[in-house]
Amino acid sequence: MKKRNFAVIGRNFVVDDFLTAALARDDVHLLGVYSRRADTARAFADKYGAARTYTDLDALAADPDLDFVYIASPNICHETQTVRLLDGGKHVLVEKPAAPTLAGFLRMAAAAERNGRVLMEAMMPAHMPALETVRALLPQIAPVRMADFSYCQYSSRYDKFKAGIVENAFDPTLCNGALLDIGIYCVLWIAALFGTPRTLHCTGSFLPGSIDGDGAFLAQYDELVCRVAYSKIADSALPCEIQGEAGYIRIDRASRPREVTLTLRGGESRTVRIPDSRHEMSYELADFLACIDGASPDRFTQITRISLGITDRVRDKLGINFQKK
Repeated sequence: MKKRNFAVIGRNFVVDDFLTAALARDDVHLLGVYSRRADTARAFADKYGAARTYTDLDALAADPDLDFVYIASPNICHETQTVRLLDGGKHVLVEKPAAPTLAGFLRMAAAAERNGRVLMEAMMPAHMPALETVRALLPQIAPVRMADFSYCQYSSRYDKFKAGIVENAFDPTLCNGALLDIGIYCVLWIAALFGTPRTLHCTGSFLPGSIDGDGAFLAQYDELVCRVAYSKIADSALPCEIQGEAGYIRIDRASRPREVTLTLRGGESRTVRIPDSRHEMSYELADFLACIDGASPDRFTQITRISLGITDRVRDKLGINFQKK
């Protein structure tokens, strides 16, 4: 069994989560950590036993011992870092959203193609079993008429923001905000299950500093309406639901789905629970490694393209401007 060496860009809790999943495997090895500062790179490397540190992106891209890089830097950095690494011959797994805009992602995808490397967005629900479970159940409630996808989570950084301390999560110049941080999970579901909507009707609110705090939109398909709601400034425990003429499907949560329930008209109900034994991020890593081994990433790439096409349209309608602060 070939053990692949990898490095990480980023030192936040998302990277901790990813490493929990990755280091449970026998076929990957954390070789290095990239940070702009040597001391922070070394501290994070020591935390996980990584031998190498990098403060120069070109040095990271040129390291012949590295097979792939996991990127969890601010959204604005994704395109530049990904293209540089792909051009250096590295496979790249990049955190959601893969890029702030569809145009940026298409440039990243072009770099992957010209270098014969794998590029994949690290979007948990796109790879977890719940998505395919829902897809398989849809014919049982057909025709589908309505769907609700909601993800509202009070940000751990919001209290600091209200106190005048603006961290990355609330900095629009880093291409952050509720839509691309929280709403993107809901967008993933409608993109993966139903494709590109014909029309969008959007609303939302902005916080001081031109950052979007929450939003909602209706996505109209030919015979289906999807309602999406997302927020970084309020909490909700609402599940997601897909409604058809023959019944409905309920998904426990948009971001880390573990339970899917089918209820047919008339009352018959069946719940499919995803085993808790695997870390949520282990599924995306498994799919990524399978693509390095020769499986096609096209279905995941297509979902990312549709998702970012939708978020581009929502941003345009709401006037979300990454340059304002």
